[in-house]
Amino acid sequence: MDNSNGKTVLALLAGLATGAALGILLAPRSGKETRAALRSKGEGMKEDLDERIDEARKEWSRAKGKMADAASTTKDEVSELIHHMFNKGKQTATRVKDEVTSAANDVADKAKRTVEDQQRAARSN
Repeated sequence: MDNSNGKTVLALLAGLATGAALGILLAPRSGKETRAALRSKGEGMKEDLDERIDEARKEWSRAKGKMADAASTTKDEVSELIHHMFNKGKQTATRVKDEVTSAANDVADKAKRTVEDQQRAARSN
């Protein structure tokens, strides 16, 4: 990962963490409800990650099989396989980045709405 991508990912994760913290601190739900929601979300994310890991293992297994076959193939065929695997990796990285960005935006939007609700409530009191 080059330096600019590293900074982008770090900034994205920092924004996600900040948004999550604001969402938790300003959430209109009780602590118990918030913890239950976080637990549920965490379990969902774990299941999603487990699925992605299983998918990666299957892809790796297929790639290993292809690489074993490639040992007896031509240089062009090996190059084509490597190019294909590289593109799959880029697609996965892009998809994960998009999902993290979407999640961060959702948390930030919720935090913003919560702050606005709190401000309206304060003005009406």
